[in-house]
Amino acid sequence: MDYLFGIVVLLCGAAQPGRGAEPKHNVPRLKLSYKEMLESSNLVTFNGLANSSSYDTFLLDEERGRLLVGAEDHIFSFDLVNINRDHKQIAWPATPSKRDECKWAGKDLGKECSNFVRVLQPYNQTHMYICGTGAFHPICAFLEMGKKAEDNIFRLASQFENGRGKSPYDPKMLSASLLIDGELYSGTSADFMGRDFAHSSASLAHHLERAASVRMAKW
Repeated sequence: MDYLFGIVVLLCGAAQPGRGAEPKHNVPRLKLSYKEMLESSNLVTFNGLANSSSYDTFLLDEERGRLLVGAEDHIFSFDLVNINRDHKQIAWPATPSKRDECKWAGKDLGKECSNFVRVLQPYNQTHMYICGTGAFHPICAFLEMGKKAEDNIFRLASQFENGRGKSPYDPKMLSASLLIDGELYSGTSADFMGRDFAHSSASLAHHLERAASVRMAKW
């Protein structure tokens, strides 16, 4: 089954109320319904992959002119002008053993026991930090993209780490994250059953150094 999604970049402006002025609600300058987007001659669509869904996590990378999208078992990088031109993708599925454990725990193998990417955050000029549900075993890693668009790098580090407290276990659970000065701040479910929710922070500097050391050792 093909999955269809449209991507529309809207420029939104909000006037800041002056002192003593009535607060104003932020209203987008442009608002389109799905039908209006389909009828627009400027709409570009991506039909997705037959073995992937849940295109839910987005990160706009204006420096390289790319849009990063986290989905089920995949990370995508799209050209901002035309998403069907020169798009890149990395498969990042949960391991068979984690999928089996997920199934044995009573979860739906087809709908829940995959790696749904839920965190996409810029770390520095060359790397992003990403996390996924990992078939109810949250997992994180660094994504190398190079410094400039012409570097043409889109590579997942081989060193993975525990994503507990950074990504939700359940793909249906909501979460929020922000990476500032090498520190990842997260608000998400912190247990398998989804009963415990927590806000946490984690320093990532030594994680990237360790990932780089592993890669150099392989060379």
